[in-house]
Amino acid sequence: MKETDKERYLRNLLVEDFGEEGQRRLREGRVVVVGAGGLGSAALNYLTACGTGTIRIVEDDTVSLSNLQRQVLYTTPELGASKAEAAAARLSRLNPGCRIELSECRLTEENAGELLDGFDVVVDCTDNYAARYAIDGFCAAHRVPMVYGTAEQTGGQVSVFHAAGAGGYADLYPVRPPQKPVVGVLSPVVGVIGSLQALEAAKLLAGTGQTLAGRLLVFDGRKMDFRIFEI
Repeated sequence: MKETDKERYLRNLLVEDFGEEGQRRLREGRVVVVGAGGLGSAALNYLTACGTGTIRIVEDDTVSLSNLQRQVLYTTPELGASKAEAAAARLSRLNPGCRIELSECRLTEENAGELLDGFDVVVDCTDNYAARYAIDGFCAAHRVPMVYGTAEQTGGQVSVFHAAGAGGYADLYPVRPPQKPVVGVLSPVVGVIGSLQALEAAKLLAGTGQTLAGRLLVFDGRKMDFRIFEI
């Protein structure tokens, strides 16, 4: 490991049962983050900062004023800009050692294979059920770990599917609920959930710790309550 990398990742290297081997695995890891909105802003920032080798961003939207309340990858001067391009530019400045790939399109059942194939972990930061079930279907067929997260109002959920014998999102929610056009969420909540997703993805890549595979974390921000249920 280069001396500059040892300095950059010093706090990672000092983590028990992680060290240089965990950092090496992380550097060799390939993650695709679907959605660069609220959850994706937090997940992408931390996956880049901690040294994930290759990160693909799947996002087809542009930056709007209402995004800035929670999507901390973007700033006011970037209104109207491509989210994928703006995110990639910022993340590359944060850590030039990470390879950032862009797919400026919406993930569907038809293109899921093309967008997700060849990656070690898929991080679901979507805000629509069609994309989430498409991700789940691909990950089920190819046994790729899926890090699921959702945030609404003052709470959210996180889990890991299709890893260590765990089932999938469709097993937990077999009936697709109706899609709400807009939901409320308090800004910091997406940061909490997205950061937890980044942590789960990093653990999967580094092969360290116990993930949420087979378990569902439920966060209630009003009461500051975290609960984990076996699923």
